[in-house]
Amino acid sequence: MMEISVTFLLTGCLIQDSPPEPTVSLFKDQQKVKEVTGVTEVKEVKEVKEVTEGSSVNLRCSTKIFCSSRPANLTWSSSPEHLLNESVTQQQRQEQTELISDLIFTVTHRHHLATFTCTVTHQLQEQITKQETRTLRVQYAPKNTSAHVSASGFVLEGRSVTLSCSSDANPPVLNYTWYRDTEEPLKPVQSGQNLTISNTDPTHSGRYVCTAQNEHGAQNASVMLDVQFAPKISSSCNKSNVITCVCEAHGNPSPKLEWRRSGNVLINSTNTFIWNETLGSTSSKSILTIHQPLTDTDVLQCFSANTLGTASASQRFHPVTRTSGTETQEGIPNLQEPDKTTHLDSYCLK
Repeated sequence: MMEISVTFLLTGCLIQDSPPEPTVSLFKDQQKVKEVTGVTEVKEVKEVKEVTEGSSVNLRCSTKIFCSSRPANLTWSSSPEHLLNESVTQQQRQEQTELISDLIFTVTHRHHLATFTCTVTHQLQEQITKQETRTLRVQYAPKNTSAHVSASGFVLEGRSVTLSCSSDANPPVLNYTWYRDTEEPLKPVQSGQNLTISNTDPTHSGRYVCTAQNEHGAQNASVMLDVQFAPKISSSCNKSNVITCVCEAHGNPSPKLEWRRSGNVLINSTNTFIWNETLGSTSSKSILTIHQPLTDTDVLQCFSANTLGTASASQRFHPVTRTSGTETQEGIPNLQEPDKTTHLDSYCLK
């Protein structure tokens, strides 16, 4: 391609060829040094390609002065646009042969891959505009770290579930580590961006912490794993002059409990007292006290239910044949004769 030479002849100025693009350079960590004469000047380190978050940088645009009587004009623009309005100091000065404009600011991770464009306008025989763009590359510790569960909301017992972790970092995250926050101190569960549990059970419920790390630092994120399951139930009874039964159910969602006598739901009454208690977010407890005898056909049942299923435990009672002692109605021993204690339990579990 043939180069075209253009000569501008102005009063007191002879300009040959079109002005070149401005030069944009990046410096960091400017330091003030004091010479022996006592004059303070700025000493700049070598131009850099990348900077670390938190560094103070100087983005410098310079252009040659062609005609002192018609000075050029330097302006800055950025993408995203708002970066020029965030704690940026602009300084412009003219030296013997150059016009210089500096942008001084502290870089953050939001400056990574941002572009800064310097535009120079020469007022020669005609207005000539040139520009140069510089893309910043910033290294920073993990940001916006987040943890997610593959299942939406909850996972059913026995199903497989995957917990995943993601983070924004430059250079990219070197290590992902998973922890259970139920352990003190925290102990690693597994390394890697994903944590898969193939056969979930209630013990897997809880908060999991993911740590993302690169050479500049680390950041944590957490996620709750909610393993839901149908109720699991246990019950027992003690017999004396009254019958007291305790029933506990463990399930997620938290199960409800009720007592039934031979299929009929029991409620508080003169001879029956029921006391219910919630044990944490996944357990319930109920205590039944009966102040009346039961027949050999009676069945006490503790019944539990949540949205995933039901469970029950039955207690059947029958009179005990005695070899000695005096029995009252329905085979209940006379508990007022402490010397005859061979079979004082009148009701036994089958």
